[in-house]
Amino acid sequence: MKTKNTEVYLALNSYQRFHTIIIKKKIGDYTYLFAVGYAGGGEFGEFYAKLMYNNDCVIVGKYAKIPGSGEWENKLTSLKFNEESEWFDSETEDLYEFMESEDEKIQYELIDELNKYIHYGYDEENDLEYEYPEAKPIDTSFFNEFEGNPGIYHNNDWSDEFLEITNSDIWSLSTRFPYIIESYL
Repeated sequence: MKTKNTEVYLALNSYQRFHTIIIKKKIGDYTYLFAVGYAGGGEFGEFYAKLMYNNDCVIVGKYAKIPGSGEWENKLTSLKFNEESEWFDSETEDLYEFMESEDEKIQYELIDELNKYIHYGYDEENDLEYEYPEAKPIDTSFFNEFEGNPGIYHNNDWSDEFLEITNSDIWSLSTRFPYIIESYL
């Protein structure tokens, strides 16, 4: 199974505090995406997805807004650009299906990667529970800063693949990539 390097996006707010992290990894035909980020109203949310382009170049897959349960909550049957609303319309089905062991294993690998950058949940090393994610001290020299966006970083492997979901109703986090829409206009 062909594996691509792990892609990392990390955003800090104007106070240099944690805002959002997105970790992506392509394995075979699928791209796995794990994110933790600000969802608005002082709350943070999570998102885990297994996505691919079908034969019609439409994004399909499975996702969970409560990762760690070992269960896919929804099936994404279609994510298509709507020219009128300039937004991505989704077609989903409730799924509530246990993840295959490989999908669960990948989820925990992505969580391990995420834990290199943030404290979140229970930290075994320090015996602390982090209710809200906090950025760890990070050597940003290994990252590229998005031009004109101080505090927003990506590694060299970062790509725009599957960022369409951030401009749809399945993505509950406040981070969006609106420039993705431009390629559809």
